[in-house]
Amino acid sequence: MFIRRILTLFFITAGFVFAEETEVVFSEVSLVKGSDDLIYLSVRSEEAIAGLQFEVAFDPSVIEMGVPTLSTRNHTFSLKAKRDSASLKVMAFSMEGETLDLEEPVLMIPLSAKGDYEGKLSLDVKNFILSRPDGNKVSLRVSAGQIYVVPSVPSRFTLNENFPNPFNEQTVIRFDLPESALVSLVIYDIEGKRIRTLEDHSVLSAGYHAKPWDGLDNNGDPVSSGEYVCSLKVGINYQAIKMVLLR
Repeated sequence: MFIRRILTLFFITAGFVFAEETEVVFSEVSLVKGSDDLIYLSVRSEEAIAGLQFEVAFDPSVIEMGVPTLSTRNHTFSLKAKRDSASLKVMAFSMEGETLDLEEPVLMIPLSAKGDYEGKLSLDVKNFILSRPDGNKVSLRVSAGQIYVVPSVPSRFTLNENFPNPFNEQTVIRFDLPESALVSLVIYDIEGKRIRTLEDHSVLSAGYHAKPWDGLDNNGDPVSSGEYVCSLKVGINYQAIKMVLLR
């Protein structure tokens, strides 16, 4: 009831502002049984965003959600969260009238797998609201990611899309190895010039791997905005994805 009363007072619904480019994106997660992971929430908007609220329903027999945290860029915002057995209600706002920094994911939600379930789950996001500094709602689209509950060892070699993408300061590259292997993970610019070597013929164990890239080259210098290619070579297997850096 406490959060519900705050929400009623905080979000003024005097009118709507149409913002075609505004989108809320919950990332996909490959959740290994017996380990923890994060759902990243990103907001893509040309509007100034002063607050948000939403509810996520989940199957408590399959997953457990923890207390969300704001990104370091938005640490001055107040975050309220209420959990029950099958849902998580979240609200973020600024008492000083600041707006959210949208360059990186706004917040992260920890979760873990329970029991022996394996398969795909869809996030059930309800009543998502973004508000402008004047209190009005922003018209938006909500893209709810999938949660894949997977065994401790993947069944095939896969290079997953980096997240976030586009990104500003850092992105995370995820890849799956069904067995221990010699791995090369390299970033190239769009002309094929090697920019950054993240793994150079490294022996990595079977499992689900995540490697961050901070937008720096091999000399430690920031690279410019633009498109880049991430190349993953594992034995005779090769995959590549395109990444977009926006500074």
